Amino acid sequence: MSSDDIAIRVKNVSKRYDLYAQPSDQLKQLVMPRLRKLVGLPPKQYFNEFWALDDVSFEIAKGEACGIVGRNGSGKSTLLQIITGTLSPTSGTVSTNGRIGALLELGSGFNPEFTGRENIYLNGAILGFSRGEMERRFDDIASFADIGDHLDQPVRAYSSGMVVRLAMAVQTQVDPDILIIDEALAVGDAYFQQKCFKRIEQFRSNGGTLLFVSHDANSVKQLCDTAILMSWGSLIDRGPPRDVIDRYNGLVAQLSDNSGSAVTIKQHDQISNAANIAIDGIWTKATSKVTNNQAELIDVKILDEMGAQITHIDSEQDLIFQYAVRILSDLDRPAFGIILRDKIGRSIFETSTYAMNLNVEPAKSGDTLLIRFRLLFNLAPGQYSFSVGVANRGFSQSDFEQQSLIMHDVEQIQVHAAKNAIHYGGVYNMRPLVNISVLEHSAGSEIFLKKENQN
Repeated sequence: MSSDDIAIRVKNVSKRYDLYAQPSDQLKQLVMPRLRKLVGLPPKQYFNEFWALDDVSFEIAKGEACGIVGRNGSGKSTLLQIITGTLSPTSGTVSTNGRIGALLELGSGFNPEFTGRENIYLNGAILGFSRGEMERRFDDIASFADIGDHLDQPVRAYSSGMVVRLAMAVQTQVDPDILIIDEALAVGDAYFQQKCFKRIEQFRSNGGTLLFVSHDANSVKQLCDTAILMSWGSLIDRGPPRDVIDRYNGLVAQLSDNSGSAVTIKQHDQISNAANIAIDGIWTKATSKVTNNQAELIDVKILDEMGAQITHIDSEQDLIFQYAVRILSDLDRPAFGIILRDKIGRSIFETSTYAMNLNVEPAKSGDTLLIRFRLLFNLAPGQYSFSVGVANRGFSQSDFEQQSLIMHDVEQIQVHAAKNAIHYGGVYNMRPLVNISVLEHSAGSEIFLKKENQN
């Protein structure tokens, strides 16, 4: 790939912060090294080193949308600040090709004592636009921000949502070639988030390059072509969003697991050569696996309502998803879950016996359990995949003590349109019922609706 095709190039970037135990140590660091050198003493350091970034390298092509995921403290925000030029790296280089629009820390780039109107012109001047150019863009910016009379109030009086509205309106109206967003959309309301996603998609369709940081896995999968996983200041994975998100979820499970057992993460298990695996085997058909070796998946089947194994189904039919698990360590409060995802990895539906408030008996080491979920598949035609999970003492994104096993994409199902199914947009058929009745006839009308139209 030639340099002209690269929007962002990060090469061997590291960032070190010097952490001082007390203010006097900072003064010592300024004075003592020179004094020690004069008297012939060996050098001494009066601070602890913290490396926020450690030798990070990657390239993003023009027109590419790249998501960055990672736990808090993994270096994501530091990396974005270095790319935008608001922070200098300790070592390494960053080069960008094009005008950058950035939404980083909440309110960054705004003077809190200036009004919203004044900050619009200030930001335009910083980006190299004349006042006349910003005046031509002003109405579109004000319309998108939609903060009314607050536009003429000081920014310090704004709510966090209003700050984001104004920042997003400005940054997307100054014709950036590269748009960088760091979690800013998380504070907006649902209506504004929809506006933002529509604006981002329009920006992408015009050939813009997007660098997007978010903890919302579905947003990363929806908006991005590739994803980067950061951990403790290092880039540890890059690839398709669904694969990177799976590994990220695995790391979260690993760090959150309280069982005391070692947790392993494996991606891209080999697909079994048998569609129907024997009960004494181990299910290997999965894109990723997170386990502390307290349970293992040994069988998966998708069945129709008559119990026959299937690989495709007509929409609006009942489907049974079942899996068999061998318990390798006692679980006092086991929970069993499923996730249904679309072809790009977005979660369509997920639940568990814990989330359904079902009481499950304790499971003993050596037990083999068969779990069956019966589902009404009112989904649009397409390819869907199932993921499974086993946990102890709870099973949800925010409330669990131990994740024993998570395997993503263990089986797929192809959904076809039912013969008499209505046409609809979106993913889920909500089976609408429509009633139409005449409230008032127009004068002289000879048409009379005698019955309701009902579907």
